Amino acid sequence: MGLTRYPLTEFEQSLANVAVDRGYESTHLLKYVCELSHPASRVTIYLDRMRALRRVIEVMIHPETAMAVLATIETVHGLSINSALCHNSNLRRFPKRLNKGVKEIAFARSVECADVTAFNRLLQTLTAS
Repeated sequence: MGLTRYPLTEFEQSLANVAVDRGYESTHLLKYVCELSHPASRVTIYLDRMRALRRVIEVMIHPETAMAVLATIETVHGLSINSALCHNSNLRRFPKRLNKGVKEIAFARSVECADVTAFNRLLQTLTAS
C-alpha cells in the first residue's frame, strides 16, 4: 500500500519526523496505523492514528519485547505501558494469536507517551536494546 493513500496529519507528521531523526523509516501507512521501522536495530513500532487524531501518542511495540526493556520503559517519565495486550489486524510484523474470534489476529503492547519528548525517549530506549 502506498504511503500517500492516507496522508499523515500535521501532528502525525511531527511524530514521524521525530522517528526519522532517530533513524526510523515510514514503511507502511494505513488508515488506522503508521508502521515505522528502524533498519539497524530491526525494531518496528506502530503509531495509533485514531488516537493521534485526539493528539494522544499511543505506540504499539512488539508483544515479546524483553522484560528488561519493558522495565526501562516503565522508568522513563511520561511513558506508561498498558497492562493488557491490544489486537489489531494491521500490525503485520507482529505475531498473531487467537483473541475472541475465529481467526488469529496480530497483537502488541501499547505504550502511551505523555508528549513528544517521551515519544523520543521511547524510540531511543527501543533502539538501544
